[in-house]
Amino acid sequence: MKEVRYGVIGVGGMGRGHINMFKEVKGLKFTAIADQVQENIDKVLEDHPDVKVFKSAEDLVGSGECDAILIATPHYFHPELAILGLENGLHVLVEKPVAVTTKAAAQMNEVAAKHPDLIFSAMFQMRTNPKWAKIKQIIDAGMLGEIRRIHWTATKWYRPQAYYASGGWRATWKGEGGGVLLNQCPHNIDLLYWLMGSPSTVSAHLSLGKHHDIEVEDEVVATLTYPNGAVGVFIASTSELPGTDYTEIVGDKGKITTSSEPNDQFIWEDFGKSIRTLTYEAKEAWPKIDTVKSVVTAGGDAKHTHIHQNFVNAILHGEELFAPATEGIYSVEIANAMIMAGIQGKTVDLPLDQDAYEDLLTKLITESDAKKNS
Repeated sequence: MKEVRYGVIGVGGMGRGHINMFKEVKGLKFTAIADQVQENIDKVLEDHPDVKVFKSAEDLVGSGECDAILIATPHYFHPELAILGLENGLHVLVEKPVAVTTKAAAQMNEVAAKHPDLIFSAMFQMRTNPKWAKIKQIIDAGMLGEIRRIHWTATKWYRPQAYYASGGWRATWKGEGGGVLLNQCPHNIDLLYWLMGSPSTVSAHLSLGKHHDIEVEDEVVATLTYPNGAVGVFIASTSELPGTDYTEIVGDKGKITTSSEPNDQFIWEDFGKSIRTLTYEAKEAWPKIDTVKSVVTAGGDAKHTHIHQNFVNAILHGEELFAPATEGIYSVEIANAMIMAGIQGKTVDLPLDQDAYEDLLTKLITESDAKKNS
């Protein structure tokens, strides 16, 4: 195979955004689309009149026109369409989040495990950001020592009411399965998992429609504990303007802080010694350490095209994936745990009770339907 024939399922705003990037990806041949909205189809045909059009995902998958599919539909359809593609021998790239619930993601992963010859990737392009890649390298190399604490404020997600009113499926339990955690923050939560792994417990203060006329969460303050005893705080909101994107990662031997400006830099403070050792060996009541503070410029930015190119290269040349879609279950699990903890007002243990969360989501959807019909 010299090129990968790409089909796109779902060509609304996000799907068309990806299509506009395809010309930058070597080895990609755009061949087909599937969508049930004629207006979306017509917009694609304006620039790509020769692309094959299908009214259903099933028709596209069975057409023989594609080697791989990109799934850019509303969230709930991601797992079933990924399974459809994998079971029909197609490579699959799925938008975030990979699923709405941990159980759906697990079912998708079970199918993927049966097809190890197929490439299955997720659109977690933030993993390609040189800044985050460098931070992960520092953590994985043990240069911060054992991680003790992480703080992440992700409030640069402001949305006005007009945004939520732009589609009946938006900000509903039935349409999206959540709010800021499932729609705006999957990238933040994926990076949180990528850097720290899965927490052991999650608790949260979660507000449903606190600042908007919506039924899902628009503000979250969550606390996490990790197997090694580290703690985390995660704050997200769609109601703050201009908002903050700030991260602080504290280890036994150093600290890293990041902010959105400038996006390609972070501050690395090397303590020069273990704080744990200093705590028990210091003879003075107020010991000092000679911290080396550096501003690290990583250069570059995250791009969707990096994931597309990596996906194509993995198919054609066996390149290792930046973001295997099977790892997407962990960010879904963390988001599900935050929602469950916030709504039920109790600490949630991980691994998550998948059936209990399914029951909670079903209850939320049922109550929403009843309210609308009353």
